[in-house]
Amino acid sequence: MLELVLRNWLWFFPEVLDFSPERVSKGSDIHVLSGTQGELVKINRQGHRLGSVVTPFPTPIIDGLILDNVWIGIWLDREFRQARMAALPLDVEWEEGASREELRRAINSQGGADVIPSNSLWHRVLDAEPMKMGKSGGNVVFATVSGVYMIDSHANEVWRGMIPRWPSISNISGYDEIVGIVEFSGGVSIWSKAGGVSVLDPSNGLEIFSRVIDFGDTVAGVTFSDDGGWFVMLHERSIAVMDEIEGEFQIHKTGGPVLDAEFYNGEWRWTGWRQDGSLSSSGLSTSKKENVGIAIMDGNILANDGIRRDFATIPNPRE
Repeated sequence: MLELVLRNWLWFFPEVLDFSPERVSKGSDIHVLSGTQGELVKINRQGHRLGSVVTPFPTPIIDGLILDNVWIGIWLDREFRQARMAALPLDVEWEEGASREELRRAINSQGGADVIPSNSLWHRVLDAEPMKMGKSGGNVVFATVSGVYMIDSHANEVWRGMIPRWPSISNISGYDEIVGIVEFSGGVSIWSKAGGVSVLDPSNGLEIFSRVIDFGDTVAGVTFSDDGGWFVMLHERSIAVMDEIEGEFQIHKTGGPVLDAEFYNGEWRWTGWRQDGSLSSSGLSTSKKENVGIAIMDGNILANDGIRRDFATIPNPRE
């Protein structure tokens, strides 16, 4: 009995992290947490650390994903004008990388050795500012301000194309950006902050569908489920759900910004700024929290204080 109690206690109160996680790259057996200053750590599905917290490259990480047994991430530092992409294997112990001062000296020196992310299987210097990345089969699709690219797991280019353009919002294109790259059965969807949606053929990168959706708000993020459809996170304390990318949408007020969502046991569940919520056939429900949930993993919440907690059932739907 005591052993069972201890196991349950460890599930809800794993090792405390010594940094504040900002995003999570989700895998089948291993997830990767990243912090605001480039910190990385692997955890298992129970939320326990797999190795030390390290900083492979001393600049912020803007995005990352897990492809097979490799984590692929993008680092961006506007002060140093540095943008890097690298692949780190999940099955080895990660080591600390160079310091920020070492990077500064390398940038300012002529003919000196380049500083690269530690532990990397490969790395690339990007010549344009990156915005977002996503998966398509066994490949990576990423967008920079100059184009959209697909590479394989070894960084070989498969295709490249132009950033999608939407004539009806072209007057704000200078302020727009790509906020979602999501694979689904119809292709690779590209979502912009202003509501532009484009679907690319994954075999060649050609556009096969385009529309602009007026949500009455800007788009913060997008997720998709074969069973649940589309879940669009909006900036002003609301969400939109859609069955089909060509179809109509429904707006729901959430009471706070939503940062992550997953379709779980027949309902959408989400977490965000001091609140969790769910949307099912019974309606929408929310529950106030003391911290900020940054991700839902396997039906549980990871908060920005590094604590993993259960997604409790939320009573009394509001709709």
